[in-house]
Amino acid sequence: MTKINNQVFDLGCFFVVLCAVTGKSEKIGIFRRFGSMFATIKRYDIIEGNNKSDQKKVMRLKNAMDKIELYAWRAVKLCLLTVLIELPQFALSLPKLLLKYVNGPIVYILTWMIFVGGYVAVTFILFTYLQRRHPERKIIWRPKGKEINTIIIGFIVLMSAKMIIGSFMTQQTANDAAIEKMFKISVNTSFMMVFMTAIAAPVVEELVFRGFLMDYFFTDQPIFAILLSGLIFGSIHSSTNFISWLMYVVMGIILAATYNKEKNLAANISLHFLNNLLPSIVFLLSSLHQMLK
Repeated sequence: MTKINNQVFDLGCFFVVLCAVTGKSEKIGIFRRFGSMFATIKRYDIIEGNNKSDQKKVMRLKNAMDKIELYAWRAVKLCLLTVLIELPQFALSLPKLLLKYVNGPIVYILTWMIFVGGYVAVTFILFTYLQRRHPERKIIWRPKGKEINTIIIGFIVLMSAKMIIGSFMTQQTANDAAIEKMFKISVNTSFMMVFMTAIAAPVVEELVFRGFLMDYFFTDQPIFAILLSGLIFGSIHSSTNFISWLMYVVMGIILAATYNKEKNLAANISLHFLNNLLPSIVFLLSSLHQMLK
């Protein structure tokens, strides 16, 4: 009998103790089931039963716990990847910090190097990691033929969905408000924001929320993978209310459906780029008009 991982058993003990001290069973059914599962595995691991049916039961339980451990770790990695793609944004605050100590032009050159270099490094890490997971196939290539048609149709559907959902909104989303505020900081920051929203964000977000997320969860159930991708994508974008949250969720679902159909991240990046480009230009022109008039 293969020995059960001590960390897994410790987690099982935690669930058992939690069940013992939290009271009514109807409120903790899921914890009780997990606790019972862990306890059963450990009991058979100690007894080393010879009964074949018992051994099969243990193996089924162990396989279940292996899956739980695998998906829990994948969820942690997804969170870390989400943090990773946010890191280059810290360069936006560098001019304000460095102008006190360094000459102006040097500060802006240094800021752009760190900003663009950060996104290049993050993209390289994500792309390399994802390609190593699937060395047998390409994950990105130049769209052509039916893939271009999918991008066009996806863009039309995306714009239509935004117009319909947007008609129920009474105010700007928190995410758009925060972006617009960043555009108004300075001329330099405005152009940095255009690069981030129109170029960098479509690349890194598609790598994480389509490339990795849909490769981590529900790989054999595309409908659930698409819904999960949309829900997580919508939830990481700041929303002021349910309608604004729903708009981002629908955007995520459309992008996920595009990836599920073509399996080409370039198609997703192109669609995401088209979606972000127009608002970026509008914010840029508006902020430049206010700052330069």
